[in-house]
Amino acid sequence: MKNTKVILLRHGACEGGNILRGHTDVMLSLAGKEQLNVAFSTLKNSKTCHLAKNSMADLVVSSPLLRCSEPAQAFAMQHNIHFVELAGFMEVNFGDWDGKPFTELYQQYSEQLDAYWANPWVHTPPNGETMQAFESRVDKAWEALVEQYKGKVILLLTHGGVIRHLMAKSLGLKQCAGIYSALKLPYAATVVIDVLEDGGQQYLSLNWGLE
Repeated sequence: MKNTKVILLRHGACEGGNILRGHTDVMLSLAGKEQLNVAFSTLKNSKTCHLAKNSMADLVVSSPLLRCSEPAQAFAMQHNIHFVELAGFMEVNFGDWDGKPFTELYQQYSEQLDAYWANPWVHTPPNGETMQAFESRVDKAWEALVEQYKGKVILLLTHGGVIRHLMAKSLGLKQCAGIYSALKLPYAATVVIDVLEDGGQQYLSLNWGLE
């Protein structure tokens, strides 16, 4: 029986204003950097992720987008922890909507946006990634990660959409639009998923925040 602990950390607030960020590659704002500094300080003092060897984690994993990769790599270097970028944990690609201000989007695509938030498995942004493709991509990255680093403590710095999908996966929820549209997930929020391997079976448990 092995337990793998994955600490999911959302990136901080970003530059660029109130835009729909998917694959649009933007930097953290000053406020976003401070949000992550607070989150990292909490990690350092947490019983949830502290190991006997005095390391906060065995591995730091990040989306390759700058709002995740830069702070994740800096944290890993500071604490001498192995660092990996995995494209499977990038945010949804919103296609033609990606990087556009919400005010502009609702002026041009109000009905399409409402339909998308209501059921993203049926409606897809123009030239965007389907929700099925997004969730499959994240699932493949997740399964490979927990298999390769079984029994380890992993810090994964990623995006709101990725974390919401992994939360739904932990709870056994499929095509639950409310996970994406109604669940509030603040910048620099932390969610912990424990993965228990027992007799070839995998059991996931969800913990909100750190102790």
